[in-house]
Amino acid sequence: MFFNLKNKYQIYKYYIVKYICIFLIIIFVFPTFLFVKPKKINAITLQELSNNISKLSSDEQNLLQEVVATETKIQQKSQQIANYENQLNTFNEELKGLYAKTAEIKKNISELQDKIQIIAVKSYKYNSDRIAILMINAKNLNEAATIIFLYRRIIKESNNLIEELKDEKERYDMTYRKSEEMKNKIIQLKDDITKERDSLNIYLKQKQDMLAQVKSEKANFITVLEQIKERIRQIQPPGLVLTGEWDMVATAYYSGGGGLNGNGITAIGFRVKKGIVAVDPSVIPLGTKLYIPGYGEAIAADTGGWIKGNRIDLAFESLEDCYRYGRRKIKVYLVQN
Repeated sequence: MFFNLKNKYQIYKYYIVKYICIFLIIIFVFPTFLFVKPKKINAITLQELSNNISKLSSDEQNLLQEVVATETKIQQKSQQIANYENQLNTFNEELKGLYAKTAEIKKNISELQDKIQIIAVKSYKYNSDRIAILMINAKNLNEAATIIFLYRRIIKESNNLIEELKDEKERYDMTYRKSEEMKNKIIQLKDDITKERDSLNIYLKQKQDMLAQVKSEKANFITVLEQIKERIRQIQPPGLVLTGEWDMVATAYYSGGGGLNGNGITAIGFRVKKGIVAVDPSVIPLGTKLYIPGYGEAIAADTGGWIKGNRIDLAFESLEDCYRYGRRKIKVYLVQN
């Protein structure tokens, strides 16, 4: 029993020492890490603007290539549609000719059939047909046989002609059907290509809108970059390289009043004096070197409960300077390390 209690005591002791060590590491190492390696700067930096412009230039080039390629495809589709329309016009003319020829053959067949029927009827009645009269007036059987032979020959040749015309009509009908089938296929192909062209036109419009947007964004970035460069050129302090800019609302606090935390020591351990500024670390990381026109070089070394967002508090060495400075909107510049 004693042995078990001793073991539990040693385990508890081990975990207590472990957690104390971790806590001390967090207390002493983490602030140093923040100071040495501040998180990403959220200022408008010249490098970020240049990178954005380069990326937008690349996007613009890619979109432009897509637009040109799509326009080329649309032209190809339009040419295909025009070719199909020409083919359809040709087929329509061909079908008209076939239809007219078939109608003519049908008419000829009908006329021959009517003629044969008339001959047969008249021959049967023996009262109004020339052949019947000839047979009645025949001088002998040989002449009558000759007349019957000629009559049968006329009927046979007429029937043969009718069959030939029917075969010819069937050939024209088959050609007509094949032409009509091909015409319908071309109509379907034309409709399919038209749908593809319509889809490409929609896609092209989207890409053109995206291209216009990218060009607009690129122009805005270029304008902002040039404006920041011009402002930096006008205030360029000797010996400093300014690489970014914030828009801030600035106020002032008295360094002799103990600072924002009341003991004269900043959040990262510096003593409050002119050149120390309080910031929101989520906007300007602690340890960031700054330049403020009309104030000079500064370092983001302090924080404050009411310093949130794009707010900055500048330390001054006299209350008069604080009152004189008041509250104002300023440009704060990032200094390259």
